[in-house]
Amino acid sequence: MPIAILKFPTDLLRDVLKQCSPFELYCLSKCSKRVRNSVKLGGEMKWKIRFWGWNEIIIYGDDWKYLFYCTKVPKHSFNIKYARRYTSMKIAKTGAVELFFYLLETFGICIVESLKIQSGNLYKILRIAEVLIEKNMEIEKFCIGATLDQKDVAKLMSLISQMKITKEFECRNRFPSNFQYQLDKYPDNIRIYNSSWFGINQLLNCTSSWIELRSSMLSNQDLNVFLQKWKTAGAFPNLRYLDVSSKSIDNQSAILDMIPPITGIANPRNEFFPQFDENGDFIMDNGVRIYKDDGTEARLKVRLGGVLTFFVSNSDNTVVKEMIQNYDEEEYEDGASDDEETEDEDSDDGGSEDEGADYEAPDDEY
Repeated sequence: MPIAILKFPTDLLRDVLKQCSPFELYCLSKCSKRVRNSVKLGGEMKWKIRFWGWNEIIIYGDDWKYLFYCTKVPKHSFNIKYARRYTSMKIAKTGAVELFFYLLETFGICIVESLKIQSGNLYKILRIAEVLIEKNMEIEKFCIGATLDQKDVAKLMSLISQMKITKEFECRNRFPSNFQYQLDKYPDNIRIYNSSWFGINQLLNCTSSWIELRSSMLSNQDLNVFLQKWKTAGAFPNLRYLDVSSKSIDNQSAILDMIPPITGIANPRNEFFPQFDENGDFIMDNGVRIYKDDGTEARLKVRLGGVLTFFVSNSDNTVVKEMIQNYDEEEYEDGASDDEETEDEDSDDGGSEDEGADYEAPDDEY
């Protein structure tokens, strides 16, 4: 027997709607304008939304992922499939950007889990970014892919300071040789893979906890200034990890009174396994201990080839293990056959696991 839920008292209707999944609420909202307005009575949902610019929009809710897929085949609309890590539903007769705005408004979503700009989706993301800026909505992660035109990326960067990016900013694209930009807000983590424009002044002003800079122009002198400032009490209280790759790092001048390469000498060798939540783990062996004026301990390692790694260790995020190296085994490992190396490379090329790796789009959707 059908239940007239629209006749429920407002409080009861709100409680009922909060028990519904994103797919159920979407289907309800498409019945009529009145029903959609009733769905909005459910209030702000504690869901997050992701858009990477293609035909997929993901909503995170109830420890599950709901994938809305825009299809050009009307008969496939509202088809639902269940996979190992998510559920997907196809939506016809709507564009991805329009669907994004519809879900945002209908569900009262306040947090964007991530936006990603890649080749071909620049203008879609720009449309969305402008609305999010106007609404002052939180964007947890914002990523610029590696395939955009350099001029387009330079224009896009002017919007970065207007966005409310809180957790992570990642940029993989190249910039024009004369490009200059000043970040004035720093999320928890930044990863910049072509960071020649990110100079010492920006590093000194950076409040992020995790900093990765590739293809940097930072020199020994720059990094010495930064680390000397870090040693003073109260400086960079958020910093947990810094990784800089720069051709300007050499063995001609000192960093903290040490000439690169900078590495600790210990037997047995110490290996440190810092754990940084979503950032993943990494291994650092034989870093040199350095201390702030307040006693905070960190590890520093600078390798020939221009790579500086620095992390602030504490009992909450670091596991320390002692390894006694077997030199016979080391010689054997160093002399490993090319066949073994090839096998390792082949296994690594097996593909990285992505959020939508389980999803296979039907051939008839394009």
